[in-house]
Amino acid sequence: MKSQKILLYFSLAFVLLLGATQNLYAQDDDARSQAVVLYNEAQELAGNSQFQDAIEVYRDALAIARENQFDDIIEFVEERLPRVYASRASNAFRDYQSQRTMASVDRAIEYFKLSEEAAQEFNNTQIAQQAAAAIPQLYYVKSILNFRQDNFAEAMNNLDTALELNPNYAVAYYQKGIVQKQMEPNNVDAFLQWYDRAIAVATQFNDNRTLDNATTGAAEELIFRGVNLGEERRFNDAINLLNRVENYDPASDEAQYRLAEIYNERGNWNLAETHARRALEYHSGGVADRAKIYFELGTALKGQGNVEAACSAFENARYGDFTEPANHELQFELKCEGHAPR
Repeated sequence: MKSQKILLYFSLAFVLLLGATQNLYAQDDDARSQAVVLYNEAQELAGNSQFQDAIEVYRDALAIARENQFDDIIEFVEERLPRVYASRASNAFRDYQSQRTMASVDRAIEYFKLSEEAAQEFNNTQIAQQAAAAIPQLYYVKSILNFRQDNFAEAMNNLDTALELNPNYAVAYYQKGIVQKQMEPNNVDAFLQWYDRAIAVATQFNDNRTLDNATTGAAEELIFRGVNLGEERRFNDAINLLNRVENYDPASDEAQYRLAEIYNERGNWNLAETHARRALEYHSGGVADRAKIYFELGTALKGQGNVEAACSAFENARYGDFTEPANHELQFELKCEGHAPR
């Protein structure tokens, strides 16, 4: 009788265990089905560019999959999520390109930051690197928007952030020079330091476009300021700036011409001749373009009393706007032999 009771007990226990196991399997099937439905819904949302909704549904599916240790679903979601974050960020950048507003660039920055975080969370190195590279560029873009709105201090802050993220960003240093020039227009050294930094970094990383822009920009700025100082008869300051052009453009015919012009104004005929001849050496244009240089050379030679050489120089200056002044020198000042007015 006792043995029958024991047998009945174990029979009931087995039935209960079997029922519990079947119920557990049923629960697993329900959870898997729910995770699969969510994953497919997220896929559809992402395909329709509804990225925010897709991210939320993917994460719901991931939570269920992790809770139930559905490794295959976990793998699928973790592979897809960083890509959806990246697609949302790229879409935000396209929105900026069409809108060109501060709000749109801020949104793009936010989404690329979230893309980088998601890529790191799910160990997607490629997307993490792409996002990390894009963020400094977006801060550079934001600085341009602020610069155009005359928000110079904020533009500088944006560039500082870009350079904190990427210290080898040559064009950001160049832009800092442009912004600094607006903030301190009379402080040449303040903005040239950033041009110099841009040149050094661009040279190191073969950024030829930035290198050309920075060297050309620095040279042109020095010439422009030098000419203005010369017109104000601040000759020493003008000469100082024009001599610095050589640091950026060692063969600047314009800088040499302007130096010849100033030295002629000061009556320093020898230095005027030296710079005029260098200007002719560096100049690559035609005879009409060289007329102004020949006129300064003629003036320097005339000042030295070298009439024959001065006559030759003024003959070569008889083009365009310099035709009449050169004819006057040849005919009335130097009385050059064989001169026939043109």
